[in-house]
Amino acid sequence: MKEKIKQIQKELQQNPKFQEQIQKIKPSRSIWGFLGVIVLFFVPEILNDFYSKEINEWIANYAKGAPNEQMANTLIWLSQKTFDGEVSYLNITLGVLFLIWLFKK
Repeated sequence: MKEKIKQIQKELQQNPKFQEQIQKIKPSRSIWGFLGVIVLFFVPEILNDFYSKEINEWIANYAKGAPNEQMANTLIWLSQKTFDGEVSYLNITLGVLFLIWLFKK
């Protein structure tokens, strides 16, 4: 199995179309690429960490106007699961990896 994965990796590294596609999805090395990574990966985690209670209160007030009680309860439940006040280490790790990829030669 390991040999098969190594063989596939070797084939992908030698495939010019694959390498071209990788370069297309790489964020540009500019202020906009840097800000894009920061805004998409780090800012939501900071907001979740500092303002999760306020966000959940606002959503609970907003859910009072929902068409039915089940929809309101689902909205409140989802918001509590999403904005739990804990940092997502997966999101932070992805952000750091994208920043490394951004500034890598």
